[in-house]
Amino acid sequence: MVRKRTLLEWDADRNDAIVREMTDDEKSSYYFGETVGILLFGQWYQNIPQIGHQAFAPTYDFPVRLKFVDQPFGPDGLQGGEPGWRGWNLPEWVRCTRELEAEGVRAIVGGCGVTGNIQSFLSDAVEIPVYTSTMLFVPRIYRDLEPGKKIGILTVSSELLTGRDNILFKECGIDESIPTVIAGLNESENAAAWLTTVSPDFDAARVQQAVVNTASKLIDDNPDIGAIVIECTDMTPYSAAIREATKRPVFDAVDMVKWVHNQVKDI
Repeated sequence: MVRKRTLLEWDADRNDAIVREMTDDEKSSYYFGETVGILLFGQWYQNIPQIGHQAFAPTYDFPVRLKFVDQPFGPDGLQGGEPGWRGWNLPEWVRCTRELEAEGVRAIVGGCGVTGNIQSFLSDAVEIPVYTSTMLFVPRIYRDLEPGKKIGILTVSSELLTGRDNILFKECGIDESIPTVIAGLNESENAAAWLTTVSPDFDAARVQQAVVNTASKLIDDNPDIGAIVIECTDMTPYSAAIREATKRPVFDAVDMVKWVHNQVKDI
């Protein structure tokens, strides 16, 4: 159960402090300076504690609130389950989304781009803005490109990104009018190095090179790509290296958090 937001105030008649539930108007007036809440896997791994990672709070020059979804996956995993199932433990994601709202953040972002396939569910669960995935920004970035250019998308798995009848793209407003080219690290020749991201053998330099190699091949094979959008939040520490190697604009999950913060910081 999501806790209610309550207010502590002094009751002059009782000469004592009382606690009462906040009204809707009062809820918008109180928060602890954390404009953005980030929904993260409750499971931790070696890649996270480095400046530039979306889940590492020192990445930002403003406070963020981290919310850990301890049981993020459905019983059959992200790719299993019946038709219509999105792969996530949806009740747990909804609960954590509502908790962040109750804790006073102004907006919520996702800590895994694949949660874009439950964008509508999480957005409908709260009254504040929710941005589950950088894929939501593909349409607006595409509109800024010169005619004839495509969007390149870096992801862990192209199969995971486009599976379940392409529901993630549909949830994020990406249709056939937006030309995209997808590169999945798991399907690339750099898969072995990339997969050390979640192993004791993690080496940031080696993983960065794997990501840069994949991005560079994506551009070599598709020189008409005008911008790259990184779906995977674990690739954000390597965005600067991708920009340098590909000479293309790159938008990642850290950029998303900063953009959302700037939209809501003065509300």
